[in-house]
Amino acid sequence: MSAEDPAAPEAAAKGAAAQFLESLAQQIDARRADGKNLALLLIDCGVIGRIDEVWGYDIGDAVRGRITAALQTNVLRPGDLIGEIGRDDFACILSPVEGPAVAVLAAEKSLRALNTAFWIGEEEIFARPAIGIAMYPAHGDLAQALLQRAKGACAIARERTSRIAEYADEQENPAATRLLYENQLRSAITEDAIELVFQPQYDLRLGQIMGMESLLRWRDRARGIIAAEDAFAAAESGGILTDLLSSVLNRALRNVSEFRYSAGLDLRVCVNLPGRALLSPEVPDVVQRALGTWSLRPGRLIIEIGETSVLHTEAVARETLARLKEIGVKLSVDDERLPLSSLFWLATMPFQEIKIDVATARESGGGAKAERILQSIIELAHQLRLDVVAVSVADEGDATRLKELGCDYMQGDYRGPALDPKGFVQRFGFNED
Repeated sequence: MSAEDPAAPEAAAKGAAAQFLESLAQQIDARRADGKNLALLLIDCGVIGRIDEVWGYDIGDAVRGRITAALQTNVLRPGDLIGEIGRDDFACILSPVEGPAVAVLAAEKSLRALNTAFWIGEEEIFARPAIGIAMYPAHGDLAQALLQRAKGACAIARERTSRIAEYADEQENPAATRLLYENQLRSAITEDAIELVFQPQYDLRLGQIMGMESLLRWRDRARGIIAAEDAFAAAESGGILTDLLSSVLNRALRNVSEFRYSAGLDLRVCVNLPGRALLSPEVPDVVQRALGTWSLRPGRLIIEIGETSVLHTEAVARETLARLKEIGVKLSVDDERLPLSSLFWLATMPFQEIKIDVATARESGGGAKAERILQSIIELAHQLRLDVVAVSVADEGDATRLKELGCDYMQGDYRGPALDPKGFVQRFGFNED
């Protein structure tokens, strides 16, 4: 048995993996420039870890060297690259390639090249590799994304008799996806690449715009727009929830300030916050710093909580909510799962606003009964001293009826979609009619 320190080879493997990612990024840039394809093969040999345990890391390194030589001699072309991603994992960059058929052929050659015995003394050791394939640009145009997808395909390949799998969307590994989201989200926050669009909110009594709801738009070049709840979930699991919240708050409040001075719009802004964010006692400090940065009164900011179950079970969440109320921001609840029994609980919470989805009433087909229920909800909310914001308002008829029922505010796509800051100013600036 080896008495070697396992930290040294593991550290070396991490360094090699980082170097390989740099090389992969450079190759992607080259293929982006000439419009050609690139193939990434992730090869899990499945044997080095066992060799390390039994014979030690020196022997494991020797076998790794023989595997590298076999792939270079029998598979790779001049200009193709090979790198080490972990003790058992090798990655090959075939660049450029005509298409996935070439990558599959290379994977088959790799299996044949490694399907030989590795002799350690008198012991005969066989590798049983599995190979995952990911293609640029079909499966992603970022090095980390492409590597994660090759790993996901490799996991599928381990279960196949062919031992080869090409990445497909349905192979997406939730844990790998979350890790990828975390890494990309961290970069987006650092580079101030988080985007917001704004949906206008109207005062039904005055018939004019009075605020806006900020909606997070985080774009991934491979997947497109990532849902806000996925972004917050990735931020929470990655330990960067307060960083994401700070980025969103500062961008939203900056736009409030800019709209006021450049377009004459004196608006409030609503920022969505997942209920679990209230478990972080740092949230009120993040909010207070953002308000101070943009010299805005707390009343101009509404914190909207979209899921309230955490408030039932966690004292720290209730304390965070109370501290937000003390700062002076307005608190809104938008939880369509809130049961009737929770109305008694809601009366004890420091919320000042509640959202109701009128699409539910409209789609129920309840007619006059549904309208009476809607009116009762609005009246009850007012008795609890809650303002009511109707969402999913479909047309002017909906808006008129909601005004008659006593609803305070509304928002809905029928007056136009959510807009980026430039579009918002063009639509609602000084020339608003």
